[in-house]
Amino acid sequence: MSTIILHDKKNNNWSSLGIGPLSDAINPLLTREKNGMYELSFKYPVDAPLFKELKVGRWVVADAGPTIQAQSQRLEIAEITKPINGIVTVYCEHYRYQLLRSIVKVGSIYKDIPAQTALNQLRNQMEPKGDFTFYSDVSTRSSVDFTDPAKFANAQEVLGGVRGSILDNFGGEYVFNNNQVRLMTQAGSEKNVIIAYGKNLTDITQEESIENTYTSVYGWAKVGNGDEEKIITLPETYLDSEYVGNYTQRRIQMVDFSDKEPKDVAALRTQIQAFIKNNNVGIPKVSIKASYVDLASSVMDEQLKNLEMIDLCDWVTVVFNQLEINASAQIIKTVWNVTLDKYESVELGEARTNLSKVIEDSQTNVNDINNKIDWLEKAQKEASDIIKNPGKGHVVIYPSLADPQEILIMDTMNINTAQKVWRWNAGGLGFSSTGYNGTYGLAMTNNGAIVADRMTTGTLRAINIIGVAITGSTISSVSGASEIFLANGSIKNLWSGKLFSEMTGGAFRLYRTNGSTVLGGLYRTVYTPTGREYLNVSAYPGTDLWLGRYVSSSGSHVGSLKVDGNTGEVTASNLTFGSDVNGNDKAIKNIWLTGLKVPNNSTVNFYSPLNMNGYSIYNQSDIRLKENIEDTTVDGISETKKLNFVEFNRKQNYQNTNPEAQPNDKRELGLIAQYSPFLSAKVKEDNYQRIDVNKQIMLNSLTNKQLIEKVERLEKHLSETKKNKRKYHRGGI
Repeated sequence: MSTIILHDKKNNNWSSLGIGPLSDAINPLLTREKNGMYELSFKYPVDAPLFKELKVGRWVVADAGPTIQAQSQRLEIAEITKPINGIVTVYCEHYRYQLLRSIVKVGSIYKDIPAQTALNQLRNQMEPKGDFTFYSDVSTRSSVDFTDPAKFANAQEVLGGVRGSILDNFGGEYVFNNNQVRLMTQAGSEKNVIIAYGKNLTDITQEESIENTYTSVYGWAKVGNGDEEKIITLPETYLDSEYVGNYTQRRIQMVDFSDKEPKDVAALRTQIQAFIKNNNVGIPKVSIKASYVDLASSVMDEQLKNLEMIDLCDWVTVVFNQLEINASAQIIKTVWNVTLDKYESVELGEARTNLSKVIEDSQTNVNDINNKIDWLEKAQKEASDIIKNPGKGHVVIYPSLADPQEILIMDTMNINTAQKVWRWNAGGLGFSSTGYNGTYGLAMTNNGAIVADRMTTGTLRAINIIGVAITGSTISSVSGASEIFLANGSIKNLWSGKLFSEMTGGAFRLYRTNGSTVLGGLYRTVYTPTGREYLNVSAYPGTDLWLGRYVSSSGSHVGSLKVDGNTGEVTASNLTFGSDVNGNDKAIKNIWLTGLKVPNNSTVNFYSPLNMNGYSIYNQSDIRLKENIEDTTVDGISETKKLNFVEFNRKQNYQNTNPEAQPNDKRELGLIAQYSPFLSAKVKEDNYQRIDVNKQIMLNSLTNKQLIEKVERLEKHLSETKKNKRKYHRGGI
């Protein structure tokens, strides 16, 4: 169970309890949409403890989903309704809504730039900039125009939602994590999660689109060479998918299987059957709105919980037999119940067939590429326009019809005056733009060579590619269970079909054995206040980061230094530091702490007794370090009398659940800070009240001094009284 934490308008320590937890919040729902809204709403009783602290402009921290990047999100209170039956409704907007109130200055137009550069220019142009950071792994090159002030009303519109925005020009999917804005090629990941009726799907509506859906495949292939070349097809003409009966008439797709080199009709039939199965021919795309039972929230085992965990922009498999749906779809909207730590509902859209779950098959279908890569279509259109509109030409049989040796197509009838020449003879076919004897820059020769300066192709099969530069969308290498893909500016390594590691421009990540959860990695980060760049090796929650060595005799890795991925605690074994070149003793020697320095105002926490072994604790008190020195006016006896001593136990598992970081659980005698204003103090670490022990020691000493002075006065008075009494008796009275 999670709780919404209320914070002030500014200067917040977001990891603290702030003003306090809104434990009485009713039905807190946090809604997120892909590239869209990010809002929280909840109801709150007017007689609850923190009702008077709820104010527009203050912040709350709440989880928006189960993953790391969805947790501890900051939202600003935007509206509080009037009470109805003693309850108000509170509406909150995500931290990134501040971009709606950031203007964009008039600037320049930036052309042919990557998405990261466009985001950098946005940060340069926006005011105020705040503490926002921007990152993108989208490799698309496009433009962004800041020359027209009417183009974008605010920084949010530059990100997306209007024509000419970064999202409009570059594509991608946004991930918003507090002040971090990330434009990713794919914000989510493929999940091995099945959303099925009777398992975790309670309600569903669907919209089918069959505009581009085929039911059957007509396959053909060219086989053989030269005079032996022929085209083979199936005697039954086409093959149907199992879904053909769902449609009023067949929709037949023509597919060329020449590149797969079927040796006969039987081999072609097998290839067509595999194509139908792998491409889910006959399954339409679907758009789904679903009520969803979040199984991850009810699973106790952590490994099983990870298998069922999903988040915004992830891809899942949807099964609903009654409606004949079995497709992959992306989560485009989630509603998260903050208190119950589970989804109220998810919305799925932009469904795709199971083929796209596979990163890329090395035998890529030309038709698939034609649908994805517009430059191939542009090249084909350009070629078609040239062929269909060639201009005036002359066909010449050379040297004569009586002795035909060549076919020439020229811009004139004379080989001596022609400049543009197509020449086809026993040596091959070629084109020259410098005359009959000129250089043939485009040619196919009888020794099997093809020469060209520009080539545009859908599928290129080669054993070796030798060149200066290769630019492409996907490059793959497969060897057994290991697969490496270079695509969209990242290198991904898969093992047995699951993602093992990933390297992008700003990070190298290793994944758990489930292939979807990040284990840890190497990151380049920036400390915003100073702009200083850091190199971080980090472990994610649920994992540990070890620094160790490899033992060849046992074939194992032995760790010496461990960083806990949950708490950040460092554990060291067999650690020894010697002296530096100047002979100075190091801070740690064989785990013995011989010197400890912390920055000013930093907190040092102990969860065990501090044994001084007979040594003293000093505090600097030299007069040379002090000024404005005056005798105190504090009445020590009076302040001490105000102290109310109590017996108590300290709460366990309240500030954190780490068993190694719990307070003393024995019965204690002490003070309550709230009831001891003279000794109470606050620190920046959190909002808990503390007793200033140094001040208490000084108060005790002052009280003792004042009591001593009082006793001395009483003793002096008593002595004088006795003396006067003896004198009185001696006088004979």
